[in-house]
Amino acid sequence: MKKILTILMLLMLNLNIALAQNLEIDETNLSEKDIQYLSAWTSLAVYNDKFSLLARDILKSNGWNIRFYNEQIAKSDVKYLLADKKINDKDIFFLSISGTSSWQDVKTDLAVEATVFQGHNLDEFLQSRNDKDLSETKPLVHKGFLQYVQDGFFSANSSGEILGLDLVEHLKQCPEDKIYITGHSLGGAVAELLTARLLDMGVNSNQIETITFGAPAVGNKTFVDMYEPKMNLTRITMKGDIVKNLAQIANERFVQFNTNEVWTVSKLENDKFAHNMLLYFDRAIKNYYDSKEDIALATEDIETCETYVAKPKYDFPNELKSEINYMNLALKDKLLKEDEDCFVDLVDDDLSSNVFQKAKVLNAKYVVFYEFSANKIKDSISNKRYYIYGSKYIYDINGNLIRGFSATSDTKEMTVLQSVLYLECQFK
Repeated sequence: MKKILTILMLLMLNLNIALAQNLEIDETNLSEKDIQYLSAWTSLAVYNDKFSLLARDILKSNGWNIRFYNEQIAKSDVKYLLADKKINDKDIFFLSISGTSSWQDVKTDLAVEATVFQGHNLDEFLQSRNDKDLSETKPLVHKGFLQYVQDGFFSANSSGEILGLDLVEHLKQCPEDKIYITGHSLGGAVAELLTARLLDMGVNSNQIETITFGAPAVGNKTFVDMYEPKMNLTRITMKGDIVKNLAQIANERFVQFNTNEVWTVSKLENDKFAHNMLLYFDRAIKNYYDSKEDIALATEDIETCETYVAKPKYDFPNELKSEINYMNLALKDKLLKEDEDCFVDLVDDDLSSNVFQKAKVLNAKYVVFYEFSANKIKDSISNKRYYIYGSKYIYDINGNLIRGFSATSDTKEMTVLQSVLYLECQFK
């Protein structure tokens, strides 16, 4: 178990992903896939590394107010991100809790003893943990995960704030507001227990949705039977993810919530560790675009633009071509977000003068071409790892090259889709 958790910790500390996509979605009418997409973003942004900083910047650029908290409290290394945004005069919150990323987190994971989960206020919560009667007729939960909930959300932080109490007060006073609680691995387990606590403190269940990725079991059957009917829970697990089962292996009292949405790792990525948050994120991106059936055919109703972007070209082996449509849609989203005075053509495959003619009709000043190619890494232990090469060329409207960029990436940690998005970030 220690080896598995160590691998998980290293993966989380070595996230290597392109975090510059567009997050601009129809937030006035969030669909299930929109919520999962935003949950995946915030579940990445909560980790304390340079890639998480990029993710937070993207959230901020899309209008989300970000509060990032990282502090050692009592026995827990507490890390969470609270993103909020006012939509239609209502506050929407995404609270994301970090997964395993430190040795203290590993010790939390391994604290698999059971403890009683009862109460409706802080005093009752603490009293219930001193209950020595651990019969199966009582709701019992993972001691380490519950300690994290207590330390992170019902203990004063360095600023004297107790976030759990603040959330309860706000949600009760503003019944139209809503919070989405999410997390990966350890963070997902804590998210489930925190949700149960907030419900016990009187928050309306319609104000809370919980989305977890690869979360281990948190309680016994009595706990699950008691809280599953109350919770709006989307528990997402990846097929082949063994970490989600560790708590049950370590303590047979614990069982999973029945609610479960199983995702499958792409055949291109099935040599990677299935618990990796990058794989959950990759699937969330694709599910999001699959749910937007008309996005590929959408054209901007504009008469002019400054920059005309031709349809990207890909020199990919056959096994990678299934990724191209997602790449095009993600690139289009990103480019339009960065430059509103831009037209991205996903229809015309012709890189001849026809592109320049179309650009002139829109009074464009510049024409941009993207080209990507992929070759297998020969010394890789896997035959599914690739070097990805990318180029960006900027021309004036008369076909004169102004500047060019090139960069390389690989799929040792990132997925193919993420590698292409990462390359685009390097073209600056």
